[in-house]
Amino acid sequence: MKPDIENRIADAFRAKLSSKQLSELLAEVAQADQEAKGKSERASELALDPATRSDAVAQARRDMEDANFRRDRMERARAKLTDLKVQAEKREQDEANAARLQAAIEERDQLVKDLAAYSKHAEAIASLVRRLAASNAKLPSTERTAEQIARGGNFSPWFPDLIMGVRLPGYHQGDGQQGYLWPQL
Repeated sequence: MKPDIENRIADAFRAKLSSKQLSELLAEVAQADQEAKGKSERASELALDPATRSDAVAQARRDMEDANFRRDRMERARAKLTDLKVQAEKREQDEANAARLQAAIEERDQLVKDLAAYSKHAEAIASLVRRLAASNAKLPSTERTAEQIARGGNFSPWFPDLIMGVRLPGYHQGDGQQGYLWPQL
């Protein structure tokens, strides 16, 4: 069984509730406010009815005052819980932003590690392209190139070849001429 709503409201200010939990509590506060309003109206009708005996009028008046007091408490609780919900939403947004930043930093740090292999791979590709260019220079234009043969001979003029299509920047300052491993400008 749930503790009564007034205790749960008081506990909300001591606990770190989520915005969803606070929204649910606010809905319960609104429901309690409506119930108190109905109770106050019924008690008021009874207290003001001239046919009501005096002992019942006194009880109805106490019931009305109790219900109105509960409505005042629920109204105050709604205002303060709404502020608490805004704070929770900001906290949750800050936590989500921090998690996204942490994930981005982890991804960046992994890329730093992965880039350590770039020089080796880029130099191997540049060496291969240099060898292709040297081989092509030795062949007459009527002969197929090593790249054309390796690609299966279906070589469209719209499809870039490696010699003209590859561009590899050096990884460290001083790698290659003008900062490129290929093409060597």
